[in-house]
Amino acid sequence: MIKPAIVVVGYNRPNGIKRLLDSIVKANYDVSDIPLIVSIDESDRSNEVEKVAREFKWEHGSYKIRRFQERQGLQRHIIQCGDYSEKYGAVIILEDDLVVAEDFYTYTCMAHEKYSSDDRICGISLYSHQVNQFSHIPFIAMPNEMDVYLGDMVVTWGQSWTALQWKKFKTWYFEHKDKLPQFNPKMPKDISNWTRSWGKYFASYIVEKKVSYIYPYVSRTTCFADYGEHNKVKTALTFVQVPLMHGQPNQYRFGKYENLVHYDAFYERILESKQLICNIPGNEICMDLNQLKTDTLGKRYVVTSSKLSYKKIATFGISLRPISMNVIENIPGNEIYLYKLEEGTNFIRSWGRERNELKLDINRIRYEYRNMAWQILLYYAPREFVIRVKDKIQERKRKNK
Repeated sequence: MIKPAIVVVGYNRPNGIKRLLDSIVKANYDVSDIPLIVSIDESDRSNEVEKVAREFKWEHGSYKIRRFQERQGLQRHIIQCGDYSEKYGAVIILEDDLVVAEDFYTYTCMAHEKYSSDDRICGISLYSHQVNQFSHIPFIAMPNEMDVYLGDMVVTWGQSWTALQWKKFKTWYFEHKDKLPQFNPKMPKDISNWTRSWGKYFASYIVEKKVSYIYPYVSRTTCFADYGEHNKVKTALTFVQVPLMHGQPNQYRFGKYENLVHYDAFYERILESKQLICNIPGNEICMDLNQLKTDTLGKRYVVTSSKLSYKKIATFGISLRPISMNVIENIPGNEIYLYKLEEGTNFIRSWGRERNELKLDINRIRYEYRNMAWQILLYYAPREFVIRVKDKIQERKRKNK
């Protein structure tokens, strides 16, 4: 059985690392001899962080504290933490603004047991996204009878790699880290602007090697996004807070790779050939419901919520959740469009140096922010938005007379 070492990554957040260690010690463990390493990068608060680590008691295996005497930076620090997989066979990497669920370790072990021999899998995610971090609108993974799905999205809020998975990435990393293109149409443009993040390289690795993470439908970590080196917003970023699994499931439903729902790097559903949309095989359709893509990457059809100049094949409404189900179930409406591209082009849109703001119409906003009545949205919205909504309402009233 694969028993990953738990690696806690610390820098200048003594309160954060205490919170994380407290959640780790409260978790359930079905096995013994679990290594725990606290790795501390040098900062003006390293003494405080180390004090917290030294006061912590670990009774489930070996315990080690490593403190760097010179600043490594997050990218180099994570790379060195991943190297522990060579010694222990696998690692779980947890940064100091996270907490873990009670069954995080069992879930990770069982997921590795099922998928570690599959070359199409690059690791196990402990975090489960509920917001698209590039469009900043809600994300819902289509549930089925399984406990996990496939995701090509990069994750930095709790992940685990076996020694082989890490070796493959690290080899690719040193071969490509100085050769990444300024913009890669296979992944969101915003990633290109991540100047110090190790996640930028893992994101590039995922799309170039065509590998995926195993994601849980119910998260085993959640993120506090505390103020720090890579977050200069002092107020809580609650959009990255997600519900944690509570308790210990009796079993984990890990299905075959082919039976798992699959999302690409843009949080878009990857359709299978047997899923026909207007008699078009799903694998010939590029999904662009988040308006983030610039290129269909060879696919002749695109489903998008943007108005394009190509031949319109069909339109769909937005009622079902997740949003892709409106296309799969052919829900009537005029909020989503299916286009056939012209011969010889893959073009959807272009971004400048900075990506344009996502353009959502009123119906899409009301659809996305489902947990808040649209009247409340109007109360908090900018005046210009309120005027637009009122004009839209008046226009509908005139049409209905």
